[in-house]
Amino acid sequence: MRKYFFFDIDGTLTNSNPGGIILPSTFETLDKLRKNGHFVAIATGRAHWMAMDFSHESKIDNLVCDGGNGLVINGELLGIEPLDKNICLEIIDECIEKKFPFGVSLGDVPELYTCNEWLSNFKMHTKIIVDPQIDFHRVDNIYKIFIMATHKQEAELTAIHKLGYMRYHGDQLIVEPLEKYRGILKMIEIQGGKPEDIVVFGDGHNDISMMRQAPISIAMGNAIDEVKEVATYITKSNQEDGIEYACKHFGWID
Repeated sequence: MRKYFFFDIDGTLTNSNPGGIILPSTFETLDKLRKNGHFVAIATGRAHWMAMDFSHESKIDNLVCDGGNGLVINGELLGIEPLDKNICLEIIDECIEKKFPFGVSLGDVPELYTCNEWLSNFKMHTKIIVDPQIDFHRVDNIYKIFIMATHKQEAELTAIHKLGYMRYHGDQLIVEPLEKYRGILKMIEIQGGKPEDIVVFGDGHNDISMMRQAPISIAMGNAIDEVKEVATYITKSNQEDGIEYACKHFGWID
């Protein structure tokens, strides 16, 4: 019976979160899964432009990216759905009003836009473009919003709760889609598969939704407690050949 496997990147396919490398056992497991007729894909919150380097490195050319809003099949981008613009504008206006540094992703490129000089004084993994004349109410689409806010300050931002968001590296909040499973179901439909044959692997906050919904969900041994609580099965950690261990446990590979 063919299964459709979807793997998170950091802390799942790699031995560290963030960053890390893919263990040799993981490469071997992915190859064995394909040889046994299974479908292998990535399910990541990373933007498409950021995920493709890892796609090439991991030799996985099927991706659910942008937190479920983007689809890549055989290395070709089918499209990326933007966030709800009206809610994004509420968030942006609140950041401006309350003087929270922020940056906005307007496309599938490594650039963040902001409107005030002082809003650019924070570290992100992209180019910051300061444009005092930019009116976010007039842009076509918004894909992510990055906000600098401490745990204590987070309570001051009310609009972020209307969209999915997660904390990343201490003081950085990322407003982004957190529905990987939505993209997974689209991928399955395109592939002509059945939802009951979906298997997901994850470890972090943005994996919780897909772990709850998938018929088989596997938490890495290093996963956060919230992921382990909703998983079908908990395997060994990302540094202990966890993916290989789980696939052997279920008999998907020898």
